[in-house]
Parts: sequence; structure tokens; C-alpha cells
Amino acid sequence: MPAPSAAAESAAILTEPVTGPSAWRASDFTDESDWTVVLTPEEIGELQTALTAVKSRGLPLDRLTVDDFPLPVLGKTFEAAVHDLEFGRGFTLLRGLPVETWSPEEARLAYWGIALHLGTPVSQNAAGELIAHVKDYGEGEITESATRAYRTRSELPFHTDSSDIVGLLCLRQAGEGGVSTLSSSMTVHNHLLAHHRELLGLYYRGFVYDRRTEEDSDELPYYRNSVYGYFDGQLSCRFYMTHYIDSAVPKSGIPLSGIERHALRVFQDVAGMAEHRVEMTLRAGDLQLLNNNVVVHGRSAFRDEPGRRRDLLRLWLNTRHARDLPEGFAAFRHGMPRTR
Repeated sequence: MPAPSAAAESAAILTEPVTGPSAWRASDFTDESDWTVVLTPEEIGELQTALTAVKSRGLPLDRLTVDDFPLPVLGKTFEAAVHDLEFGRGFTLLRGLPVETWSPEEARLAYWGIALHLGTPVSQNAAGELIAHVKDYGEGEITESATRAYRTRSELPFHTDSSDIVGLLCLRQAGEGGVSTLSSSMTVHNHLLAHHRELLGLYYRGFVYDRRTEEDSDELPYYRNSVYGYFDGQLSCRFYMTHYIDSAVPKSGIPLSGIERHALRVFQDVAGMAEHRVEMTLRAGDLQLLNNNVVVHGRSAFRDEPGRRRDLLRLWLNTRHARDLPEGFAAFRHGMPRTR
């Protein structure tokens, strides 16, 4: 991987407000019913039938295709969800998956079948994981350079993941905490344009991020990525973990200036404004789907209890009709290279 470049500094910068459903505010919603789709008994039964048939064949996940999961009714619900992710508000919640009746193997298999209807799963880490558990592994704190944030119980600031779509299937809630918070990165851009226009160039130039030991032996342990990219009439966002920016400094030798630190704080503050954010607590059987191009998400810290350990299954996906992005934008959009 080449050294981080400042080439993105000259990239096109959008200087008009973003309009449309992706530039939402909290006041656009009455309550969670505005973004929640409750699955019907018919849809759940259809999924269960497909799961039973696939399980009986004993094929590994990587041998399965969408044709192995025929979902004539539920498939239309997934099509509508993808359309809303791509062309609507950029997030949705599917409620009612019967995870409490599934074994761990069945949950992964059913989730994989759902994923094949939504898009193409991509690798999430150097081990090549396509379905990853988001839970507290007890490995360390988010501030530690060898720790990936999704493996901690820490509060997670607003961020995006690498792929276009991230899916989180809740198997178990935490004993306390773990509240999910969403904000439109398009609305954030509109606010920055109106009130912090002098900072916009920094977001388009981007920041240097720590790869958190996911790099191969011949690769640099850091990379640069823009927060915003404007291409073909569309604005897209990738705002990765700010903790990864901090831990990249000693590895890259590239210090953060005072104005860069200010810009990072401003982004978090704007995304977290009460009028910009919505919150949801995922319950067992909820599938949260987010479009990283237009939505940033965060999470409150959580605490597990005996017999009640928070566990979510995460998928990174790219949809079949995904937008084009600026060249060099969204590092690892197509997955993390397998190096282990």
C-alpha cells in the first residue's frame, strides 16, 4: 500500500446543500415505526422453510447462492429495504427474526441467506471473516492499537464501516447500555457547509488511520481516507473511528494539527446534535441495516450480565446497484484483504 497522499485535497467539493430523503433530521420521524418493518408470520415461515432445506444439504456458506434460499415473499421485503438504503433515508430495521429458536449455526446460515438477497458480503478483517460477532471479547480497550472497536464494550463515537452496507443482527441484548445512535452524514455536511465552511477541505482531504495490526508484512500499518467524496452528482461519506486516527500518529509520524483535531470534534458534535440524531435499542431478532455512504452510527457503552451477554452478528455488504465512488475513496469498500 502506498504512503498516504494528499491528492484528495484537490478533489471536487460539494458547495450546495444535499436535498432528498438521505438528508434527514430527527423531526422527520414520529417514532421508531417510521423506520421499522415487522416481519409477518408468512415471511418468517418462508425463511424457516428455506433454512431447513439448506441445512439438510450440509453445504458450506461459500457454496451457497441466492437460489438456495427461495424467498418469493420475504425477498420483496428485502428488495424494498435495499431501495430505501440506496435511495431513501439510508437505514431500516427489520424486526421479528426468530433468533431465540435458532442454534448458533442456524442463525449464521439464515443470516447468510438474508445477506445473499441484500447484496454481496465482503471480508471484515484480516482473517477473512464474512460474519463477525460484535461483542466484548475482553481483549482490551478501544484506545489500544491492536484492538478492533467492535470487539470491545466501549462507547463507540459516530463512524462508518468500510463497505456500503452494514448489517447488525441482534442475538442478545446487553444487561445495560448498547444503545445505537444514527445521524445523517448528509445533514452533517449541510450543517458544516452553513456553519463551518472553512473546515470542509479537511474532510475532503481526509485523515490517516491505523490498520490495527490488520496489514500484511509488506504493507504500511496506516492509510489515508477522505471523510467526504463527491462524484457523479452524489456525495458519499466514510468517517472511520477517531480512535484509529489517534493511534495512527506514532506509526505514521504524521501529527494531527490543532485545526484537524478541531474538525474531528466538530463532526462528532454536529452528528450528535439532538435535532440530528435518532436512537434505537436493538432487541433479539432485530436486523439493523445502514448505508455507510449517507449514515454514521455510534453506540453507548454496555455492560453484560451473567447469562445475558450482548451479541450481534455483523455483515458488510455491497448492493448490486451500488453508486460509483471517487477514485481512491472508501478504502476496503470491497473488504479487508486476508493476511492471516
